Amino acid sequence: MIKPFKVVFAFLLLFSITPISFSGTKENLNGKAKLIIMFIVDGLRPDLINQEDTPNIYELMQDGVFFEKSHAVFPTVTRVNSAAVATASYPVNSGIVSNSIFIPEIDSTSSFSTGDYRNLQVLNDLTNGNLLLSKTWAQRLVEKGFNPAAISSGSTGSAFLLNYHALQGKGVLINGWFEPDSVVAFPKEVNDRIIQKIGPAPNVSKDPDYNEKVNWTTRVFTDYLLEEQKPDVIYCWITEPDHTQHHYGIGAPQTQVTIRNSDRNIGLIIQKIKELGLYSETDIFVTSDHGFSTYNYSVNVESELIKAGLKKSHESGDVVLASSGQSVLIHIKDRKKEKIEEVVNYFQDQKWVDVIFTAGQGSAPQNFQGWIEGTFSLGLIHLPDEGRGPDILITFRWSSQENEYGYRGTDYSNSGGQTGPRTGTSGGHGGMGPWTVRNTMIAWGIDFKSGVKSQVPAANLDFTATILALKNIPFDSGIQGRILDEALKTGPDIEKIPVETKLLTVQKGKQKAVVQISIVGKHWYIDKSWRMVNGE
Repeated sequence: MIKPFKVVFAFLLLFSITPISFSGTKENLNGKAKLIIMFIVDGLRPDLINQEDTPNIYELMQDGVFFEKSHAVFPTVTRVNSAAVATASYPVNSGIVSNSIFIPEIDSTSSFSTGDYRNLQVLNDLTNGNLLLSKTWAQRLVEKGFNPAAISSGSTGSAFLLNYHALQGKGVLINGWFEPDSVVAFPKEVNDRIIQKIGPAPNVSKDPDYNEKVNWTTRVFTDYLLEEQKPDVIYCWITEPDHTQHHYGIGAPQTQVTIRNSDRNIGLIIQKIKELGLYSETDIFVTSDHGFSTYNYSVNVESELIKAGLKKSHESGDVVLASSGQSVLIHIKDRKKEKIEEVVNYFQDQKWVDVIFTAGQGSAPQNFQGWIEGTFSLGLIHLPDEGRGPDILITFRWSSQENEYGYRGTDYSNSGGQTGPRTGTSGGHGGMGPWTVRNTMIAWGIDFKSGVKSQVPAANLDFTATILALKNIPFDSGIQGRILDEALKTGPDIEKIPVETKLLTVQKGKQKAVVQISIVGKHWYIDKSWRMVNGE
């Protein structure tokens, strides 16, 4: 855990934010739902949803709006997307740029994990409460007199990002593993009541069955939140199948067990809503923070840089890495341009590197090139190139090959071990291949169309923008998500929404890199990227 420092500083985002634009719906939608629930099912690919394994999610998908061109926010990792969902904004606005973050005022030689809420508390204290650089959904709702609640069976860090202002009594935040046996929620009165009524969360350090985490969290949801707290809007983070897929892979028998259990728990919550007479006045969203792919090659990027003479040692602060698994953020001391160019040139010669991003030369996506030849701009992928942003971001190679269970998508990944091929079916996310970018997105309820499949591109942060609009929350430049008006009963015909797909290219010598984006109005989504050398 990070040691606190008596330093106060502010992060300034020196990035011009694209003006908010919608497809035609006003911000005030006057939604009819008395209860809104968003389920974030960690790591759930849409091709894992079927009538046999996930009957409850499948029914919502069939009866509601299923977004067939859905997107996770890049980097496609948990805490980046937790922050995006919490703020309806991209990393350039939220300030959470990776699963690990480099803050030199905290540690000048290494990044730290955002998975532990205590690390995030240090950053929050250091920035005078500006852990996130945009207002959260919960803050905005509390300001208008609503009662929001976030409940999570995931990491304490991803939970904390959803509503860390609950520590000051703004809404509710529940996670059974903040401090096992003693702190399972904020504020204190909520914590005490949950322990009294439900009991402490299971000790997963002794029992590795993460299904029990999901089960305990659901009991708190049904028996405390819905019965006693009665929130207007609830964000519910379900940690499986992510944890099991990391260990056993997509489609593995162990993974299928966790998927069925997560769906069962969603069914229990829906049943409770019916018992309370709220079902016909509810909106339900189901999304995931990212997709998933199978690992087939490991790269120890830090060791490779040391071997190449570009980083002095594992302990040195001249080059610091912040890893998101299938992508890596690189920070150069004092942002020295000559050193940045030297490192980029090295990466461009490595077969394991795919597409590279550096600081931009204008507003994206019109100006999408990075300042170094053959690179794209960080602004194109909604990342800052100042403050918490990196000097360089690299992605790794991916393919559409199948794993042994028949699920497509493989990726290279950063590792602390040896560089070389990997075997087995374990996997992860963080990259820009379509199998990790593509996530699950379903909208169902009194305010939404029924039995519709949408080909209009969307991302999970758009759900939060839509929820805020349904609750008539005013928008400002901190909200970058798009209101999904085409999915609303009162919205336009989905088939009449203009969508544009573009292939953006940069080139250096015989190397050509491509980023595919989809555009709806003034909103753009990153579909995938890849690099070709000599046309391959």
